[in-house]
Amino acid sequence: MCLHWPVLSANERGQRVAEFQEKIVHANGLDFGVKQWGSPDGTPTLGLHGWLDNAGTYDQLAPQLNALNFCAMDMAGHGLSTHRPPGCHYYITDYISDAIAIADRLSWPSFNLIGHSLGANVSLMLAGAYPDRIKKLVLIEGFGPHTRPAGAAGSQIRSAFAKMKNFDPNLQLIYNTWDEIVEKRMVGGTVVNRQAAESLCRRGTKDVSGGWTWRSDPRLRYASPLRFPEEEICALIAEVTAPTCLILGETGLPPAFMGIETRKKQHKNLSIETLPGQHHLHLEDQSGSVAAVINQFLEE
Repeated sequence: MCLHWPVLSANERGQRVAEFQEKIVHANGLDFGVKQWGSPDGTPTLGLHGWLDNAGTYDQLAPQLNALNFCAMDMAGHGLSTHRPPGCHYYITDYISDAIAIADRLSWPSFNLIGHSLGANVSLMLAGAYPDRIKKLVLIEGFGPHTRPAGAAGSQIRSAFAKMKNFDPNLQLIYNTWDEIVEKRMVGGTVVNRQAAESLCRRGTKDVSGGWTWRSDPRLRYASPLRFPEEEICALIAEVTAPTCLILGETGLPPAFMGIETRKKQHKNLSIETLPGQHHLHLEDQSGSVAAVINQFLEE
C-alpha cells in the first residue's frame, strides 16, 4: 500500500513538514509503517526512532537532509507498525533483524543509517553485525544499549517473565482529549516541546471510545529478558567500519549514561558533535543545526 498524506503543520513559527510518501512494508512477518522523504534516486538512508516514539521523530529533520532517499520506519510495536505476537518480548536483536529485512524489501544492498536514542543503539549494533551493509552511520543521543553484569542474567530473566505473565492487551489508558495526551507526551519519559509532542502523537496515538490512547504496545515498557554484557557491545563496536557521527545535546542524556567514554575507544572512525538542545534536539528548534552537521558529514 502506498499513500500520499497531506502536508502537516510543523510548529508554532509556521514552518511546514515537506511532503512525504507513506508506505506499509511487509517484512519479517509484520507490517511496518514507513515515511519516505526525498528522491527515489537519492542515497538510500534508513531512519530508526527512539523508544516509544515513531517515524514522526524525523518530521523536522528529514526535509532538511540533502540528496537522500530517506525512509523512517516505525519499529515493531510503535506507530503504525504491527505489534509482536502474544507471548513475544521486544528483543533489541529483533529490531536489528527488522531493519535489515526492511532494507532488503527496499532492495538496498548498502545504505546510510540514522538513529535516535533506542534507534541509535540498534543502529550501532546493526553496523557492527553487518559492516558491509552500512555506508555511513549517524547516531543521535545513543551509543549502544544498556548492559548487565554477567551474574545478573538470572534475575533479569525472572523479572521480565514475571511481568509478561500478567500482561493484559485489553487494558488501555485513555485520555479525555487530544490536548491531554499531547501534554502527557511533553513530560513523559524525556521532556519535549509541544510541536515535537504533536509530531509524535499524530502517529503514536489513536482516538477510541471515550478519548485518546497510545498506539504503542504496552509490552514495550517491560524490561527485556535479554541484555548483553558490556564486553560484547564493545566487541560489536570494534566491528563497525562505517564512518560514524555521534550527535549529542548539551542538555540531553549524560554521556556516562550512554557509556561513551569507554565505548568510543573501540570505534575505528568516530566523530562526536555536541549541539545546544535536549534529547530530541533533532525534532525541536535545533533541527537545522543537526541537519547541517549531518549534511556535511554525509557529503564528506
